[in-house]
Amino acid sequence: MRDNRSLMIFGDKGSCWLTRRLSTPARQQRRSLALALAIAILSAAPASAADVIAAPVSTANELLREAISKEKLTLSDGYLVWTDRVQKPRGSVTKLMVNTPQGILSRVIAINDQPLTSEERRQDDERINRLLDPAKMKDKFKKQQEDREHVEHLLYAMPDAFECEYAIPAQENTLRLECSPNSAFAPHDYETQLLLGMKAEIAIDRTEKRITRIVGTLFKDVTFGWGFLARLKSGGRVEIAQSKVVGKHWGLTRLQLNFEGHLVMVKPLHIEETKSCWNYRTVPGMTVEQALEFLRSSPVTAAK
Repeated sequence: MRDNRSLMIFGDKGSCWLTRRLSTPARQQRRSLALALAIAILSAAPASAADVIAAPVSTANELLREAISKEKLTLSDGYLVWTDRVQKPRGSVTKLMVNTPQGILSRVIAINDQPLTSEERRQDDERINRLLDPAKMKDKFKKQQEDREHVEHLLYAMPDAFECEYAIPAQENTLRLECSPNSAFAPHDYETQLLLGMKAEIAIDRTEKRITRIVGTLFKDVTFGWGFLARLKSGGRVEIAQSKVVGKHWGLTRLQLNFEGHLVMVKPLHIEETKSCWNYRTVPGMTVEQALEFLRSSPVTAAK
């Protein structure tokens, strides 16, 4: 496992939202698919079951729109630092993350749950030090903004792409919803096309009307470009959970992806990934230089 460790250091996604940044058309397709899978979950958030039992004042899809409006990605509420661990078949990478007005920065603190070797630390320090170049940091921020736009695009497509119903019974503090594809929905791009083959089960906090958990499952194969570009097989599954992590802030706590398919008709596609985020704390807005120094000087604690 150690042979792969230094390669994994450079797989920085930059945030707790799943992002895939690939260059060729086929790989851009793959990024969109993987991103869509993660986002479909955050977005599939419809209405509240308890409201139905008590006295429904809106349809499930109307509440879906309301819940989605609260998921809009923004830094306006302040800045956070947290720990992020991504597990893939070949191993895991744990990072300390911090968001700033200039974008999200990270520093690797463990690989396969072990401290970095001196060589791995040197490589990762070189990676983050390159962000002191304003042009490189600007480019990184631009990519992060593009990823956020992909997320929001999927989020706001959900009320039209899904038909949602209140699920019964509701729990004391949780509203449950069941969503299936809207047969009248016509996707305008590959990302929202994914929703045609997905059903979702959503849990929403009754008081906050915030999504707490979504499980999305492909109930049929989904093809892209008539199957020439890509195909995702039935049975693929995505699960996402979030909660109030510090003060009024909500954050991702778990994301799991399991999908099989192929790209460009023949190349196998296997997506297996589990992301965990914890130990959220508030921090003041920092410059890139301040944030990098903060990451370097913070105690290395990879365990939950």
